[in-house]
Amino acid sequence: MRSLRSLCLLKVHSLRLPAQDQSLIPPNLAKDIKIMRLFNKSFIDREMYYGLGGAFVCQDALSIQYDGASWTILSRSNDFIADCCPHCDFVEPELEQFTLEEGKLAPVPPQSNPEDIHQRYKDLMMSASFTMEEDGTSGEIKLDLFKDSVPFPVEDKPTITIEMNASRQWVADCGWFRGVGLAPVIASVGGRYIETPDPIQDVFKTPLYHSCIRKAIKKLNWDLDLTYEWFGLDDVMDAIDQAFNQQEPEEFLEDFWRLAIVE
Repeated sequence: MRSLRSLCLLKVHSLRLPAQDQSLIPPNLAKDIKIMRLFNKSFIDREMYYGLGGAFVCQDALSIQYDGASWTILSRSNDFIADCCPHCDFVEPELEQFTLEEGKLAPVPPQSNPEDIHQRYKDLMMSASFTMEEDGTSGEIKLDLFKDSVPFPVEDKPTITIEMNASRQWVADCGWFRGVGLAPVIASVGGRYIETPDPIQDVFKTPLYHSCIRKAIKKLNWDLDLTYEWFGLDDVMDAIDQAFNQQEPEEFLEDFWRLAIVE
């Protein structure tokens, strides 16, 4: 259960007070609010790898919440093979979370497939530490791993770096960390996720598209030769729209119906 201090901090943070009003906040609380303004966000990434045998879809969403005493990380992550297309073969990822109190150890979240974990990775503990630039424009959460209260040796520690990109979007760079259903120490993949205003509980609840887009993706792959490349699923429709916009209206309507991507 959260303390009254943490509840008050979260409430003040939700008010999005302008800088002049924050000057009234005591310094020790203002520091926590500054941390929350940087880290307390949700991020999303959706990609697809298209090969000759079909499509491999990755869905990742990450939400971070700091309350002045602990870090809560929520995740929705999964992969699925799209034998037909990302709509027809869609699989909703589970919502998972873990909480780390500052200065305390907590168990590493269990692997989705425990039988796949090597013995040396079992019974690991972890703690969270963070750094932040003084101006509050970037910061990093680092997960330190332990076994039997002794630091566990890994080549790269799981990290989550928050910063703003050239497009003025907040992004989360995840190194050796993907979701909480995969033990961070053996998650050799990460990602660069873009901030989303949607609550993480609502993302990936339904397919990105409203109907089958198998023909559309096959045509796009044929035109642009996307085979054996990763690309964002959101870019698929942009590319298709761009291709349509370069056509005459009659050709557009003909392809529109033929590719079966109507309402």
